Amino acid sequence: MGIRTAHPESVAGRAPPALVLHAGRRIPLAHELRIGRLADNDVVLDHESVSRHHARIQAAPGGYAITDLRSRNGTRLNGERLHGETRMLANGDTLLIGGEALRFLTGAETHYAGRQPAALRTHHIQFPGERLTLGRDAANDVVLDDPNVSRFHAEIVRDGDRVELRDLASRNGTRVNGIQVRAAVLVPGSEIGIGSYRLIFDGSAFVARAERGALRLDAEDVVVRVKGKQILSSTTVSVAPGDFVAIIGESGAGKSTLIRALAGVTEVTEGSITVNAEPVSSRSTDIGYLPQDEIVHGKLTVREALRYSARLRLPNDTSDEEVEATLARVLDELQLGEQADTRIESLSGGQRKRVGLAAELLSRPSLLFLDEPTTGLDPGLETRMMLLLRELADHSRAVVLVTHATKNLALCGRLIVMGRGGLLCFEGSPEEARTFFGAASYDDIYVELDRRPALEWRQRFVERQARAAADQRRARAPEPAPPAPARRRRGSGAVIPQARVLTARYTRLFLRDRRNVSILLAQVPILALAVIGLFGAEVFGRGAQAGDTVKLLFLVVTVAVWLGTIDSAREIVKERSVFAREHAVGVRLSAYLFSKLAVLFTLVAIQILLLLAIVFAFKPLHDKIGTYGLIAGILVFTGFAAVAMGLVMSALVRTQDQATSFIPLLLIPQMFFGGSIVPVATMSAGLAGVSKVVIAQWSYAGVGSAVGLDKRIAADKAYAKVSQFGTDYFAISQRTVFLVLAALLAALLAATTVLLHRRASVQ
Repeated sequence: MGIRTAHPESVAGRAPPALVLHAGRRIPLAHELRIGRLADNDVVLDHESVSRHHARIQAAPGGYAITDLRSRNGTRLNGERLHGETRMLANGDTLLIGGEALRFLTGAETHYAGRQPAALRTHHIQFPGERLTLGRDAANDVVLDDPNVSRFHAEIVRDGDRVELRDLASRNGTRVNGIQVRAAVLVPGSEIGIGSYRLIFDGSAFVARAERGALRLDAEDVVVRVKGKQILSSTTVSVAPGDFVAIIGESGAGKSTLIRALAGVTEVTEGSITVNAEPVSSRSTDIGYLPQDEIVHGKLTVREALRYSARLRLPNDTSDEEVEATLARVLDELQLGEQADTRIESLSGGQRKRVGLAAELLSRPSLLFLDEPTTGLDPGLETRMMLLLRELADHSRAVVLVTHATKNLALCGRLIVMGRGGLLCFEGSPEEARTFFGAASYDDIYVELDRRPALEWRQRFVERQARAAADQRRARAPEPAPPAPARRRRGSGAVIPQARVLTARYTRLFLRDRRNVSILLAQVPILALAVIGLFGAEVFGRGAQAGDTVKLLFLVVTVAVWLGTIDSAREIVKERSVFAREHAVGVRLSAYLFSKLAVLFTLVAIQILLLLAIVFAFKPLHDKIGTYGLIAGILVFTGFAAVAMGLVMSALVRTQDQATSFIPLLLIPQMFFGGSIVPVATMSAGLAGVSKVVIAQWSYAGVGSAVGLDKRIAADKAYAKVSQFGTDYFAISQRTVFLVLAALLAALLAATTVLLHRRASVQ
């Protein structure tokens, strides 16, 4: 993996030995560059958060180093906050001081030493012409070899003195200075982000840097509140490449809240979370997150589930060969080759966890977060899972997990301990944690947490950090010499392609549940025969009692509403964890909802047409063929609206059991206010208003109009005397019926979308 150029001559040339880019200026570096608020600095940053003499860049053996001059608010290097410290600079590094970005560039190709020496290799790219294309395909001027980069991802166009970046409708988007853009004007110092690559514009050329496996996450003063209740107190943590971090603590201590915030799954109320100085929300393709619930469908095989996930997570232009190569990689990486063609529901708990992990590794994330990945596993499987995660971290991924198990905590490099109220009580090595809590074993940490209030442990930890910082300051000379280079520690896609993949997957899942399909289809003839048995053969014939016609039509309408609601009532809630995770990685709500509607509308249409075929075979209308078609159209549209009503409920509830319990609350009002049991004309004004939003009422009036029910009632003198429908209840126009049903359908789908948005935002 790396940056390649399709035309080697385009990268020829030399950049200045070293320079700093700031606010569109190119500032050459000779020996020293001073940065601060006062006018005697070389770079003046007039901001109250900048110290008078804030930082200094100076030549050092092997390159240049940045020193924070004990500033009040520190200096950020690629997101890491420095306080009175010195770090060697690498080509393409970003300094953040007082909210302003300074980019460091050097003419020599550089890389960070470490477990993956090429992880941060940089390249100089000349831009002598009018256009520069970037993407995964070899036909581009700059080839970015990464599964998250589209074949033709973006282009840079020069028009006179103006240089503009244009995103070419890529799957995962393009960032400029950490913000997703479709187009942006570039100035010296502008930073382009494409997947794990960064390209810094110096005014005439670019310095490109690949960061995969070299991402650092920094969370500072993060607070999370839900409905006014604080569930995570101010928390500051950092995760570096190669870190293996475990988060433990008491139940209700905010562990899952913290890891979801770090993974960018939920927004924080206060504070900031960055990945290499960019907002975590803009780096979603570099982050993997495995929630507690399973994020794969049990009725799919391992290979099928991963293939669908790859199609949803990777760029839309990824070829079948590339998808299969990606599947082979993750199956081998997680040792799932033997189970590749086994249904997930048949796997052991540990294997299912690995399948979910495999789905997250499809895009090769550099940061991996897991919430309770060992829950429910026996001790042997737990150890195997922890060893696997340790191995992933050893290959320069940062791995963070929440766990209650303590058996294998020694495998972790760092331990974060949370106390009640979302308080960070400790951060350090596992052995340091035992010493800090005075615990003989890791299990005893929980005993100590229960013995003293979390606030007391928090205060002790803050004091411990303050002492360590003071010792570090005393250990440093007043003007530290720059050290030798040190070894570093190890986010929307197109709707149509996503809808196509989701619909194919949902269709396969639906048809594979043969028992459910059989029940849904077999109930139709049973209900149809029950309706038929209640009435005579000529219920629609001349001289038939109008009351029987009224009842039969209402039963047919009721069954249509019943079928649509039952079909959809559990279809969102049963895969809420899958939906939440896929939405977080860029699956559009519209694509997800379309896949549900495509399958469920087809199902309910088949059911209703089968119902009518059976009913009318035994109870013919004795009317023209157009009347049959009109009734079928009204009832199919009724079924669509009922499906949408069921989806609203499915998006609202939290469990399938709740969905089952709520079904009567949807169906019974359709009977009460449908206009047959109690005619609308006899209802109070308030209840009559309620009936206007009842699907069955409009459908009933529509089918009654189609068969001329007003005339039939008038012809039946005996029934006309007791009928309370009035003389024009069934005189509504068919156009009005379809428009009202369409409006109800649109309103219900809008409500479903709002609920899905809300659910996704609180996951």
